[in-house]
Amino acid sequence: MKYEIVGGNMQYLHVTLDQGEKIYSDSGKLISKSANTMMTPRLAHGLLSAIERKATGASALLTEFEAKNGDGHVSLAGVFPGKVYQITLGEGESFVAERYAFIAADESVNFTLQVMGLGAAFLGGSGITLQKFTGPGNVFIHVVGDIIEHAVTSDRPVEVDPGHLAAYSPSLNYKIRFVDNVRTAMFGGVGLFLATFEGEGRLVVHSVSRLKLSSEIYLQGLAQQKNR
Repeated sequence: MKYEIVGGNMQYLHVTLDQGEKIYSDSGKLISKSANTMMTPRLAHGLLSAIERKATGASALLTEFEAKNGDGHVSLAGVFPGKVYQITLGEGESFVAERYAFIAADESVNFTLQVMGLGAAFLGGSGITLQKFTGPGNVFIHVVGDIIEHAVTSDRPVEVDPGHLAAYSPSLNYKIRFVDNVRTAMFGGVGLFLATFEGEGRLVVHSVSRLKLSSEIYLQGLAQQKNR
């Protein structure tokens, strides 16, 4: 498989497949494909994984793309303005992504769930489960806005607004804490809670919160309707 990440502020993923080569993608991420690239809906690595995906709020079905009768290609993207982030996983290596970020992965990459503690889920607002990908192979996720990367170390933990969390190494410990004081929560514009990542690993952050962007677009739409 050959791939190219194309664009500036609104990137998309262009993948070239050898004959017989396959990738799978989340539903609704297709832009275009060659006529000889076949699309097949399939369960996410079996019925159990499909049920797990449904539990995260994602579609239970994935779309498989396979090149037949020669090389083929497919272009994919997220649904918000942003960047495509590529993760290379070795044999047995894993990475965790928030539930709406996934774009595509090699057929060899396995999808499961990363279960969060109830405190993290309800207080942090990130949902009870995230999506976990295990290699070998490539995984592509969509980051809203620009990509912000942190190399977290044991002596340099990082705190993140949970709405900006895109992906992280499963070697990191994830905790939720209340912001410094009520005044900060009410007037600081950062929400009530922050996610603290500790340990050794990689942390990927959206520069724009998907939830805040969606809410702002919705509110602006309501305001325009009232002004008509």
